[in-house]
Amino acid sequence: MITDVLIRNFKCFKSLTVPELGRITLISGRNNVGKTALLEALFLFFDHRNLNMALSQYGRRGVESISGSFETIWNPMFHNRDPDKEILISLSINGSQKQVKFKFNREFVPLTPTIVQPEEREISTDEEHTTLAVDVEFSEKSNVKYILYNFLDPNTNRLTIVSKTSPSIISLPTASFLASKKHNPTNEIAQQFSNLAQQDRENEAVDFLKIIEPRLENLKIITEGKNSSVHGKLKGEPSTRLINFMGEGMEKLLSLIVAIAHSSNCIIFLDEIENGLHYSILPKVWEALGKALRRYDCQLITTTHNYECLQAAYEGLSEMPDDFRYIRLHRKGKDVSAKLSNYDMIGTAIKTNLEVR
Repeated sequence: MITDVLIRNFKCFKSLTVPELGRITLISGRNNVGKTALLEALFLFFDHRNLNMALSQYGRRGVESISGSFETIWNPMFHNRDPDKEILISLSINGSQKQVKFKFNREFVPLTPTIVQPEEREISTDEEHTTLAVDVEFSEKSNVKYILYNFLDPNTNRLTIVSKTSPSIISLPTASFLASKKHNPTNEIAQQFSNLAQQDRENEAVDFLKIIEPRLENLKIITEGKNSSVHGKLKGEPSTRLINFMGEGMEKLLSLIVAIAHSSNCIIFLDEIENGLHYSILPKVWEALGKALRRYDCQLITTTHNYECLQAAYEGLSEMPDDFRYIRLHRKGKDVSAKLSNYDMIGTAIKTNLEVR
């Protein structure tokens, strides 16, 4: 579980410290203060071995493609779009300090190192030439464990990531990112639900979704051609319906519960938790989420714009107050800071009508 966070030179954050995250951490703040960027920075730490790590971030924001040079792809990740500043993401995970640094390398010479992504071919050159790369350095307890080189292969015009040493020596918790603007692929959700069904645990997802739709009787996987999707059967209806056709809230909760149950000890990043959910059911959602996160020993870090969502969290998590943290991001000039509140502090603020959004 992540507890303490330090981020430098990532997007809107010149330097941001976030202390004492809990099993459930809710992040709020005004528009364009960096709520989603904070989730992106945290997830980037776990996604740093992915050759498409930068493009994946843009895709979750609804940007389907980026055209231009390698710098065009990476510049928006750096504070003030300045690639000469080194990005640092440092986390305390289960009491151990780990960090990842990202920096431009204008003198990179592709050799024939170990390939991180098995689908990419090895790089071999008859003569040395330099190309632009982003060095990704992973350290644990201040000791460098490996350095990855992310670059655009001039021979194939494809993003490639290589390393002189294998990064598989380091094991990190499983992490999932559920975006507010992008739906998770139906095949992916179906696969995760299938894993639950194989263990005869599909009722865990059914019971969770009944918070929204009490008529739900069961869930099943329907395969058509190469595509599989989760369908639900409602009481009184003759046939099943694709879960996506039951509303955004049903799809969101299914994605969330299968992500939690699919991988114990996982960390889930969820942007705008309240989207698609009526305020009246939010306390029950928070209560069920809290129990599921404890059961599977998972952590949820999520954002909200909604004061009612914060009130609902306070109500729904009354039996696990020590697991809840509330982070409010605040911008002063060009600097962003984080203010931490625990369960009791939020309760006092709500009862005295203090502004905490």
